[in-house]
Amino acid sequence: MRSPSIAVVLACLAAPFFAQDSVQDPTDKKAQKSYQRAIECLQQHDQGCALWYFRDADKKDQGHCLPCHEQMVKVGLARKDWKAVEDGASALASEVQEPKQQAVAHYYLGMALLNEGIDQHQDDFISRAHDELAKAIPMYPRVPDMVFQDGRALAQLHRDDEAKAQFEKFIAMTPGGVFERWRAQQFIAKPDLARANLVPDFTAFTADGQRVNVRELAGKVVLVHFWATTCDTCPRDFPRLRAIAKKFQNQPFVMLNVSADYQPAVWHAFLEKNDVPGLQCMEGYNGPIARAFGVAVHFQSSTDHPITGPNGSVSGMWTYSYGMKQDLPKTFTIDSDGVFESEKLSDSLDSKLEELLSRVQAQHEPNK
Repeated sequence: MRSPSIAVVLACLAAPFFAQDSVQDPTDKKAQKSYQRAIECLQQHDQGCALWYFRDADKKDQGHCLPCHEQMVKVGLARKDWKAVEDGASALASEVQEPKQQAVAHYYLGMALLNEGIDQHQDDFISRAHDELAKAIPMYPRVPDMVFQDGRALAQLHRDDEAKAQFEKFIAMTPGGVFERWRAQQFIAKPDLARANLVPDFTAFTADGQRVNVRELAGKVVLVHFWATTCDTCPRDFPRLRAIAKKFQNQPFVMLNVSADYQPAVWHAFLEKNDVPGLQCMEGYNGPIARAFGVAVHFQSSTDHPITGPNGSVSGMWTYSYGMKQDLPKTFTIDSDGVFESEKLSDSLDSKLEELLSRVQAQHEPNK
């Protein structure tokens, strides 16, 4: 039986925090209008617009719009907009009273600060993240992910002994089969991995039904290539990919070609007519592998232009769109520990793959 992920467990525990019977809409009438407009934006799947209006509603409600803060956290998490999560969670941490709700608020604030610190290479953010997580853990000690994320924060600060202790505590709290438990074991064995750019968990299935996931790829070197039949330039890469596949065959090497197509018949027809090497997956832009590597379609549009009246009040926002840009083709390497990097299909890629494969071989050589 597959164990639920830590994120799912935490979401279930945090559900009361986001569904409080006592929560009321904003009291200010202008704030109520902005809040309702934000909800409409969410219904239209426009999260950027929704965030703008939630912030506007909170401002009009003198910074006391509790549902606005909750929505900023939820939408920010969905968009990985860590500043929105930070602002919403920071406000909630000072407003909610129930200990478990306070713990969840401090947890999300810590998560936001940790990710901001990593993205911006700012140790002060990461140190604050540890402080917030240290507040959350005793308030809600039964949530393993709080301990795991605190271990990550301590590792980022090079406090490896303290980080190891948190990872060991997390393992003791977590059943086998959970992906983060496996990661924690890696971090204990190799502390530097907790500071590395590791590929997130994913599970996908190939055209012939073969399962592919991060744990099963461990110990191998992987070349992940994103493409689509709708991408005019993508076929130019296939001769290069075929040469790489031939050069590194019979080695601990996997080539994974991930199509962003949405029509299986079109994709299968293309594969039948063209020699595309390696394992084949099709998952659009919303699949687990595309999400893990951040490959997406970017709509070149704007939703941050408010419509203001004569008195300066905001009556709405206008949006324009002028096409979209695909993140294709895109190529990544994953080393035997799960560290991934964006690559180009240049001559230097062969040297990079040779280096990564030599590390795998060295790991399997007996100690002299």
